[in-house]
Amino acid sequence: MVGQPYMLDPAVEAMPRDQLKALQDQRLRRAVRYSYERVEMYREKFDMAGITPDDIKSTADLNKLPFTTKEDLRERYPLRGLLAVSPQRVIRYHMTTGTTGKPTVSPLTADDVFRAETVLARCGAAIGIGPGDTAQLMFGYGLFAGAVLAQPAFERMLGAAVIPAGGALPSATQLDLMRDFHPDVLAATPSFLLHIIEVAKDKGIELNRLGVKGVLTGAEPSSEETRIKIAAAFGAVIYADVYGMCELGPHVCVECPEHRGLHFNEEAFIPEIIDPDTGESLGPGEKGMLVITCLMKEAMPILRYQTKDITWLDDSPCVCGRTHVRIQRIMGRTDDMVKVKGVNIFPSQVESVIRSVAEVKDSEFQMLVDRSKAAVDSMTVKVEAQEKTPQLTQKLQDEFQRAFLGAHLKVELVDLGSLPRFSHKAQRLVDTRQL
Repeated sequence: MVGQPYMLDPAVEAMPRDQLKALQDQRLRRAVRYSYERVEMYREKFDMAGITPDDIKSTADLNKLPFTTKEDLRERYPLRGLLAVSPQRVIRYHMTTGTTGKPTVSPLTADDVFRAETVLARCGAAIGIGPGDTAQLMFGYGLFAGAVLAQPAFERMLGAAVIPAGGALPSATQLDLMRDFHPDVLAATPSFLLHIIEVAKDKGIELNRLGVKGVLTGAEPSSEETRIKIAAAFGAVIYADVYGMCELGPHVCVECPEHRGLHFNEEAFIPEIIDPDTGESLGPGEKGMLVITCLMKEAMPILRYQTKDITWLDDSPCVCGRTHVRIQRIMGRTDDMVKVKGVNIFPSQVESVIRSVAEVKDSEFQMLVDRSKAAVDSMTVKVEAQEKTPQLTQKLQDEFQRAFLGAHLKVELVDLGSLPRFSHKAQRLVDTRQL
């Protein structure tokens, strides 16, 4: 029953750290040899680096392995020199949208699919989903590895009922389903849920009276303020986030009820944090780029994948009893980060500031980055506001100044409803510089 969290597999999720480390070492050795023997790309990378599988004996040797990047996969689109199994063993293909270049493809064997569904089932268990519960899935179906994996995870592994709403239905129809079926759980991107909240407000619908007990989000980063806003709007007592990438198979960690980070499924993935500029490994608590090694992926193994996401590792004990290391909420991506007058700024940081100002805490926003003829970069943050007063403009500028010393972000208040809305991943950064 939602609201009574549990572990799907306590023997794995609460495995003592020494046993987990030994299991990782064993599976890493196998994954490295498997990748070298079966994947052309990794044979080339290993040979170029002057290493062999015998050089990798434990997780302490990870930094000997070459990195894998999204560009590596795009250059070999769709799967040239990447597939480790015969095509007959592949039962599904997921892929990215390819909005910034060629898409990346993730082929999955039956075992790959099972493991991917298991991660989402663990996430559902973390908010208590079980027999008798109903989940309205508003993630997209199709090439995106969202609802098509969550549906069997919730149905077969957790015994819940599913409303396969998807992400293409109009918001009004999604709200009709909520009022008619009173789902216990909603699963969607944070952006879509924020949009649903806005539409419900316009229609006079009291979301906290619809019976939603749990919310599960994923597919994009969001601030803690956004999490609190969504949970409060629906009156949901439990909120969980899931993180992953298509290339990885695709989900790798889930949030527990303590909300102190997302637990990696370390029996199947090894997380690292590196300095994005130097590639140097960083320790727990140090902020940098997340790098992930897949230990059990069959169809297309992945070693030391640079996610471009910025976070940090927390290896302190968690009250929930899960022993797997946590990452903190993703604060941004290295390719979404913009530098204004020497200050690194992520959309999630701007969102956090806006959510902290009472007059606009529920408002949509947009970040516009431009460069003057004198080669000086500037950022204007457009924020929707009920009352566009000089006092509110100054208040926001002061808050941004405190958050981003030296950047001096400009603020432009605009009419309610004038900025774009997003049913899937939010795209609030518009960079017009000719870089």
